[in-house]
Amino acid sequence: MIKRIYQPFILILFLSPAIFAGKAKSELPKKGVIRGEVRESRESVPVEYANVVLYDLQDSTMITGGITGPEGNFVLEHIPHGEYYITIHFIGFKKESIRGLKISGDNHRIDLGTIRLHPDAVDLDAASIVAEKMSIEYKLDRKVVNVDKDISSAGSSAVEVLEKIPSVRVDIEGNVSLRGSSSFTVLIDGKPSVLEGSDALQQIPAHTIENIEIITNPSAKYDPDGTSGIINVKLKKDKLRGFSGLAEASAGTGDKYSSDVYLNYQNSKMAFFGSVRWNDRRYPGNQLTVRETYGEDTTWIRRSESERAWMRSGWNAEAGMDYSITDRSTISVGGKYGNYSFGMDNFGKVHEYTLPSSSSVFFRDENIMRWNRDYYSLNANFRHAFLREGHNLNIMAFYSGRDGTQEQDKKEIPTDPYWNVVEGDPLMLRSAEEGPSTHYRMEADYVRPILEKGKFEAGYHFRINNRNERYFLENYDFDQGTWTEDEKYSKNTDFTRNIHALYGMFSHEIKDFEYQFGLRGEYTYRDISTSNTGETAVVDRFDYFPTVHFSRSLKEKNHFMASYSRRINRPRGWYLEPFETYVDEGSRRIGNPGLLPEYTNSFELGYLRTLPEGNVSLETYYRLTKNKITSIQYFDESAGLIYRTYDNLNNDQALGFESAAQYDVARWLDINLSATWYHYQIEDRTEAGEIRSSNNWDGRLITTFKLPTSTRFQVNLAYDSPTVTAQGRSEGSWYTDVTVRQDLFDKNLSATLKISDIFASRSRESYTQTSDLYIYEYRDRESRVLTLTISYRLNNFKKEPGNFEGETIEM
Repeated sequence: MIKRIYQPFILILFLSPAIFAGKAKSELPKKGVIRGEVRESRESVPVEYANVVLYDLQDSTMITGGITGPEGNFVLEHIPHGEYYITIHFIGFKKESIRGLKISGDNHRIDLGTIRLHPDAVDLDAASIVAEKMSIEYKLDRKVVNVDKDISSAGSSAVEVLEKIPSVRVDIEGNVSLRGSSSFTVLIDGKPSVLEGSDALQQIPAHTIENIEIITNPSAKYDPDGTSGIINVKLKKDKLRGFSGLAEASAGTGDKYSSDVYLNYQNSKMAFFGSVRWNDRRYPGNQLTVRETYGEDTTWIRRSESERAWMRSGWNAEAGMDYSITDRSTISVGGKYGNYSFGMDNFGKVHEYTLPSSSSVFFRDENIMRWNRDYYSLNANFRHAFLREGHNLNIMAFYSGRDGTQEQDKKEIPTDPYWNVVEGDPLMLRSAEEGPSTHYRMEADYVRPILEKGKFEAGYHFRINNRNERYFLENYDFDQGTWTEDEKYSKNTDFTRNIHALYGMFSHEIKDFEYQFGLRGEYTYRDISTSNTGETAVVDRFDYFPTVHFSRSLKEKNHFMASYSRRINRPRGWYLEPFETYVDEGSRRIGNPGLLPEYTNSFELGYLRTLPEGNVSLETYYRLTKNKITSIQYFDESAGLIYRTYDNLNNDQALGFESAAQYDVARWLDINLSATWYHYQIEDRTEAGEIRSSNNWDGRLITTFKLPTSTRFQVNLAYDSPTVTAQGRSEGSWYTDVTVRQDLFDKNLSATLKISDIFASRSRESYTQTSDLYIYEYRDRESRVLTLTISYRLNNFKKEPGNFEGETIEM
């Protein structure tokens, strides 16, 4: 084991020669060079992809041009001797012009320093309509979704924001998938989340989000977990000095409520923040399920129609502090405590019968499930910037835990064919799964500039997950009048996983070409043990994860990006539980502790065209996954039960194309159109060797009308096509949301009214088919939900930019 832990050092030795490379003696350029840095005026953040153009001072002939990089830097080279002026422009900002630039033999290098771009505003019918960031921005390795552009996000969570984004699908129960996969990692401000996946996203109020980063091919710096990548939620932080805050309250039809308050204080040395959030939402709906199981000479049929409702609620309180120890060293600490609850109420009418007819049973099915967990986290971060720009060290420590119970109460009440209750004892049972889990994490990341425009990055990451789960089931004995535990379903499981990781990356920029190579090594030790059965399952493994990124800019408006990464999807806890779990009277679930992780090779190629009032992007991707973890169902005739389990039965691949266009058609009209098409194929690795495939596509259209009375009107239309699954097919669905927002009191107060699924078209329909099993399922949920949200900004927290005039700077 010790030998394996040290294997990752090979990575650093492989990549580190660049650290010791001496800087070559530079020669004076034959022609001139102009360089500078572009930043946004209010918050001093770098402006990437700004257009920089150099003109001849005499006749305004264009000499050369380029765009700014991720840090806002630009360099114009090979400039002949002469006098010039330069313009800097980016969508949503006033164009800046700098004159009086002279290149000569004794003045061949000009450094313009930091150039500030001021937000643009135009006067339309005496109303201020302010230019904004594009709703989706594209960078070297990620999409950046600017939440403020989406007015319909008011009163909602991060999930509602994501369902309007290319690559992302959200079903009617709020479950998120990224490029067809539910295997992704959620980060909050670059740190791990206490909750996982869709549960974490459901708890984040949309109006507290600055932006959401979709990273489908992350670099070696990030954990490789998640087949489809990373969703990083970056929260708002006001950088202005003084006291500021945000408050929001929301109420919707059908018992949907939320509220939260965020406060911030900052001075020259310290910054404090704190927040309290609460939500309680109920989503009623209907469900129809038809299940047929086939024996040698008998078919068992179960038909269930039910009214159901699922609930999400919770609260949390969070506080933190940033302190500048020196001008170059900063420490940050923070903590969070909260409660998360999920529930499902299902009241159904069930008819079970056989063909040929030999039995027929009617009953009412009452099934109530509640999942309640307390959670907490603590984090500390130290950052030091060395004298050379871009040379820094970052150390982070993170600890989190959660504890709670998942409870289920079930009752089957005998009835006649007209659902009237008849004599006889009902079936009554209850089950619970409980236990704590903890997560420890340490990270050390180092960045050192090398060569003229290169840098080397390296780091060590360590994480530990511990979890204990106790599961038990009880039946009610009417003769004794007591609950009796069923030993067959009672288990106690301990789970431990340690991961050590080392990574190294080298990146370099040559004129308009940028590249990055990375390699990450991870050692994993995992142990699962079931104490009352003695079953154990151990993993002792080392994995490598290479990453490659390229970026090329042609002229100032065309950008090409390409990338590759190898990723892993480790089995979830309940996939591994080595015992039988009760689902209902006709079905059971059994985990598989021998599951292997999925390994994915992901390739991407992208193109971005910057337009005067928007942009157009095209992307293609290919993803090949080995050891696909497949949920399978089969019928055991001897037991009369359907079993669900998990196995590495498939490989799958997806070849897709994504396109998006954002355009400000007029000062009062914005259009955001996106579409995704992909071919999905599942290959059966068993002897049957069956290959199933489908062509899938989805589309999103967001149209925003900006009226001169500080009023905005937005229409969101979305469609998701049908797709194949490992044992069946899921049908497509579509929906339309309409939102109107009114800003008041110099935009400190906003009122937003939203109608969700206005045409009542959103549903979920699926089929499962095997040689001995057929399942049809249809679900819908409450439509035409009306939500009113009131938002207030204290001391102009994150207020939209005001009206600035452009500047001309003389040199």
